Amino acid sequence: MSDLKVQAAVSDGRGGTVVQELVLPPKVSRLRVESSAVCGTDVALHGGGLKQPAILGHHVVGRVDQLADADAAALGVAVGSRVVVEEYVGCGECVECRADRYRLCPSVDLWTGGERVGMIPASRGSGLHGGNAGYLELGVHHRVHPVPDHLSIELAAWALPLANAVDWTIDTGCSGPGKHVVVIGPGYHGVACVAAAMASGAASVTVLGRTSSADRLDMARALGAVPELSDDGAVRRVLDRVGPVDIVVDTIGSPQTVATALALLGRFGVLVMAGLAGVDSAIDPTAIVRNMLTVRGVRGRSPEAVRRAIELLADGSTGLDSLPTHFVSLEQVGETLQAMGAGKGPVTPHVVIDPWLLVEADTAHSRPLEATP
Repeated sequence: MSDLKVQAAVSDGRGGTVVQELVLPPKVSRLRVESSAVCGTDVALHGGGLKQPAILGHHVVGRVDQLADADAAALGVAVGSRVVVEEYVGCGECVECRADRYRLCPSVDLWTGGERVGMIPASRGSGLHGGNAGYLELGVHHRVHPVPDHLSIELAAWALPLANAVDWTIDTGCSGPGKHVVVIGPGYHGVACVAAAMASGAASVTVLGRTSSADRLDMARALGAVPELSDDGAVRRVLDRVGPVDIVVDTIGSPQTVATALALLGRFGVLVMAGLAGVDSAIDPTAIVRNMLTVRGVRGRSPEAVRRAIELLADGSTGLDSLPTHFVSLEQVGETLQAMGAGKGPVTPHVVIDPWLLVEADTAHSRPLEATP
C-alpha cells in the first residue's frame, strides 16, 4: 500500500487559506469527505482564532474509506458506511467521557485550550484533522453516527446543526405540542432551531431578526415560523399575537437579546442561552424570580440529539430541504470565509464545502447564489 495524496484547504488563522497537498500514510483509518458545513465558529477561527495553521471544518459528513482493526471496533462502523463525524475527540478516560458526555471532556474544552476536529494543527500527524479536505483521518476517539444513503448531500449536511437545535430547543427548552417558542437570530443555528421547534409540534414559532436578515427571516417563514423584526415594538407584537411564550432560544446572547427574551417569557418559561455575543450581558433577576423562569446554557449536543436529528432529516419532517445551499470548492474556502467575516457572505445560512466540487464538476452541487451586498 502507498501513501494517499490529499488536497486540503489549510487556514493560517489570520484570514488566509491555501490549498495544499497533504499525505495520509497507508493503513491509517480515513473518511472520504462528502461535505463540510460552515458555521460561525469556522468564520471566527479563520479570522484569528487558530493557534497554528489547521484544516477547518467540524460539521463533516462522509463515507468510511479505510479502517484499522482497532478503530473499527471503537467506531462501530464498517468500511463503506456513510456517517456524520462529531467534532469532539475526547480522551476516552475522564469522568465526562465515561458518562458519554464527551463534549465536556477537558481535552475538547475551548475555554481551557482544548482542541476539536477543525482546529487540530496541520503540523500534527497527517494534518488531515478537519473537514475542508478530501479525506479526514479517523481514530479510536472519534464519534460517528450512521447517515442514510437516501439523504441528499444538502440535507445530510444539516445533521449537526440540527442536532444542536434538537438539544437546545426540544431537550433543553422542552418544545412540544402546545408550546410557544421564540428563536432570536435567523442564522445557521437559529434556522435549525426553527426546524426543530416545528418538528416538535410547537403551537407557534416566532423568529426575531434585524432588517439586514430579511432574506433569512423569509427562509424561516418557509419553515413555518412567523418572522418579526427585532425593533422596539417586537416584544409587544409577539405578546399581542401569542401571549407570554414558553421558550426563548437566544442564539445571539447580547444584552439586548437577553432583555428581549426575559420580556417575552411567561411564568415557568425557559430561556436557552446559546450565543455569546455579549459576555457581559446583564440578566435581570427580578424577571427570573417573578416569573419563576429557568435559564439554561447549552454547549453542543448530546449523542442522542444527533441520532434524533438524523431521524428527523430521514423522515422529511424538518422542511430544511426547501432552503438553498451554497456550495464552495476548496479553492473558494478562503474568500468565502473572509466574505462571511465581513458580513458579505451568501444569503443562505447553509454554506457547504464540497472538496470534490471541481474534480466531479457536478452542476447539481454548484448552484451559484448571489451574495448579500
